[in-house]
Amino acid sequence: MTFDVTSLGSDTQLVAPILVLLFSGLVLMLLDAFRQYKALPWVAAIGVVIAAAVSFQQIQLGNLTAFSGMIKVGGIAAMVQVFLAVTALGTLFFIQDYLGRKELPLYDVYALILFALIGMILFANANDLIMTFIGLETMSICLYIFAAFFKRDVKSNESGLKYFLLGAFASAFLLFGISLIYGISGTTNFQRLSESIYLFQENELLFLTGATLVLVGYLFKVAAFPFHNWTPDVYIGTPTPLSGFMATGGKMAAFVALGHFLLEVNLIRYDNGDLIQYDKMVTLLAIIAVITMIYGNIVAARQTNIKRMLAYSSIAHAGYVLLGLCAGETGFIAAIFYMFIYSLMNIGAFGVVGMAETSFADTEIESWRGLGLKHPMLAGVFSVFLFSLAGIPPLAGFMSKYYIFISALRAELVFLAVIGILSSVIGAYYYIRLIAVMFSEGKSTSKLSPSTARLPVIGAAVLVLLILLLGIFPSMVLEPINQAVAGLNELSVIP
Repeated sequence: MTFDVTSLGSDTQLVAPILVLLFSGLVLMLLDAFRQYKALPWVAAIGVVIAAAVSFQQIQLGNLTAFSGMIKVGGIAAMVQVFLAVTALGTLFFIQDYLGRKELPLYDVYALILFALIGMILFANANDLIMTFIGLETMSICLYIFAAFFKRDVKSNESGLKYFLLGAFASAFLLFGISLIYGISGTTNFQRLSESIYLFQENELLFLTGATLVLVGYLFKVAAFPFHNWTPDVYIGTPTPLSGFMATGGKMAAFVALGHFLLEVNLIRYDNGDLIQYDKMVTLLAIIAVITMIYGNIVAARQTNIKRMLAYSSIAHAGYVLLGLCAGETGFIAAIFYMFIYSLMNIGAFGVVGMAETSFADTEIESWRGLGLKHPMLAGVFSVFLFSLAGIPPLAGFMSKYYIFISALRAELVFLAVIGILSSVIGAYYYIRLIAVMFSEGKSTSKLSPSTARLPVIGAAVLVLLILLLGIFPSMVLEPINQAVAGLNELSVIP
């Protein structure tokens, strides 16, 4: 199936992937109502795969917009849709077995994953601040439900309440910032905002206030300092595979949305390596990136619980991506690549933890001591994810960090790159420490009984293969991203 841009008769065809997901979600709700539970994961997976296939075909359309410029389609938008679909599909490999081990048949999870994916797509590919808010709230409502999914669990109730209340505050800041920007320019469309730059220069203080408030909404979703406090408690209370989905798909959507906002509204613009627009915005993001990287890694190194460690490490990874965004256009490309690789690693890490978890105590690091001696295959797979998160070559995590730091160096952000490299050394410590615990004996030799169900084993194996493959051949993903980005506000590419 090939799309010809000249033959597209309506905006509806351009948003076909979203409609496929919406239709699949409604079918899942009907199947749930008629108690056809066995079909749910397969229908969800088929819907995601079809949406990804249609999105993949739309990449060749180039960068377009639909519905009066409200949402991006084709080009890089379609590429991002494929990446987001991968995060949902990866989650589906692990969630059925996890809920079965917990003896909690929560069948509405499949429809919610698809509806959350729709919100992520709208959020990431918004071309208007109003659509940004619509996508953010569509995604967030589903994530709030995930956080409070275990109704009779105190930790789950706590995580859901915290996430909802803090998320509501962040949304309020976002709306306030949108209202200030609209009051100055009379528009919320990204391209029109970039054309109104002279109005922003005349009202610089008011505009920077509005832009900063909008940033709060984005930075909350990516868990950047100082909007990170919700992360560990929410990840602890959320079903483990869904924590991975939240930490990957939700963050990817937020970072792509933030990159579009910064670059297309010309808040950050470079010319031959020289910053020529809004150095104040770069300074603000640079400070947040540095503190986020350092804080996330240091606190993660002190954790005794695996899910809390992964939560704080996700904060550190958010700092690395913010570092890339500070570098402008090439950094945006590197950030998209980084988030895709990070999604593969983190979904796998949370998925493996879920395969071994039956109670909260099972996520304590000491509970995993000696696991590698009893279950070497599972521990070996988990080690691949951890080594990749640490940035050890030749795994894909190393290449993703490499391109982030290279983009910063090319933008002459040498100090930020050095801080990022040094903080990643701290990150390597706590990942390798966990690996050492798994392959060592002690007083608390592991008594875990990991799942051997077919789907999660296949999912983990596929993710490991992708991490190994993309670590050796990163151009398989990086070059399509470069080609898809071409023409989007004249973005340059990483040679």
